[in-house]
Amino acid sequence: MGSDGCTGFWLFESLFPIRQCCEVHDMGGSDGGLLDCLQHVLPPWAWPIAALCVALMILLRPLYNLLKRRNRR
Repeated sequence: MGSDGCTGFWLFESLFPIRQCCEVHDMGGSDGGLLDCLQHVLPPWAWPIAALCVALMILLRPLYNLLKRRNRR
């Protein structure tokens, strides 16, 4: 299994050093671990935005997985 970085959040990846957090998450890290890592690398004013992005990721994960499976065919 590989990592495709911060899928859907490329803009933030180019602005903040979050790629390592996304890679650890993609390799089997938990959603809580991702949020914790993001809090360590982001300025405090960005924490609510990070929490919203993680919540959106969790809510949209079934759709992401469905689209990913369809693209493999």
